[in-house]
Amino acid sequence: MKEKDKLESHYLSAAEVWQLGCTGAVLETVNRPKFIAMARSRFHTFQLSISHSQTIGDGAKVDALVRGLAIELQGAPGLAEQWFDSEFSANDFGELVNANLAQLGTSDKF
Repeated sequence: MKEKDKLESHYLSAAEVWQLGCTGAVLETVNRPKFIAMARSRFHTFQLSISHSQTIGDGAKVDALVRGLAIELQGAPGLAEQWFDSEFSANDFGELVNANLAQLGTSDKF
């Protein structure tokens, strides 16, 4: 393999890092922090959406956001691992996500 090919194969696109990280694949040292940052961004977006839905008094939207994240985590073991390692899973709405995961049959930490 040419040196250029080795270098190019070393770097993954953000979409590739996200996809591999969500599946729980072992990421190279250079890509692991990128996935963790993307996962944290996803959880922060969830928190912002919850906050907005509370502000406008849309309980159905809150329920949908909680359930949606639980379903997303169920299908993405690497993302779920980051969820349980984060402070996001320990707050009130995080606990609701965890309860939804338990209902889906994935209550054990990944």
